[in-house]
Amino acid sequence: MIPHDILTLYTAKAIEYVFALSFLALFIPFWNYVMGEARPATQPAMQPARQKVADRMTDLVEWFRMARDVAYHPGHAWARADGTGHVTVGLDDFAQKLVGPMKAIELPPVGTRLSAGDRAWSLRVNGKAVDMLSPVNGVVTEVNPAVVASADVARHDPYGAGWLLKVEAPRFDPARRGLLTGKLARTWLEEATNALRLRMAPDLGLALQDGGMPVDGIAQALDAEHWDAVAREFLLS
Repeated sequence: MIPHDILTLYTAKAIEYVFALSFLALFIPFWNYVMGEARPATQPAMQPARQKVADRMTDLVEWFRMARDVAYHPGHAWARADGTGHVTVGLDDFAQKLVGPMKAIELPPVGTRLSAGDRAWSLRVNGKAVDMLSPVNGVVTEVNPAVVASADVARHDPYGAGWLLKVEAPRFDPARRGLLTGKLARTWLEEATNALRLRMAPDLGLALQDGGMPVDGIAQALDAEHWDAVAREFLLS
């Protein structure tokens, strides 16, 4: 092979190498563009904004969600003051998981006067009714129409869209009404969970420890025949 041929061969190889690098340099941004177009534009918003807010405002205590911005009645109702003399009231995550899927929640009509510690509303499940106690003194000014239409709203979002009542209570003060907040509320919920554990059969306890939850409610899993009595015991009614 003469020197001229060697030079031509190296020149051709160099040109091929340049073309290969140029192809890669153009292909990489093109591929990124195509893949970027293929991604759903709404991917970061897969979780509803309201659920993200709810997650930021609640803590998981044992098996139950606990909202940080409410005061709890020992009967598992909660109260949230709005600063205008009105208080929003609902049931907590413990209560809804205790009784399970509810057919209806019977709420008092607007104008009803509530007394803290007295019957306020009833949970209807499988033909039985379990009362819950009011966490506040005051007059009902509004009931949640969404809960009236479907009790599942209170079950799936007990601290948000599933609120039950708005009560005019200008003298509302959680500390003076025997309500629980902060670390005291957390300790109370932990003790309630421990009381449930003492009632559980070993197989049910293991299922809950693994993250499971009885589909028909914890009280029904503990005593299918007298579950309403079990629920009343924990709801203090």
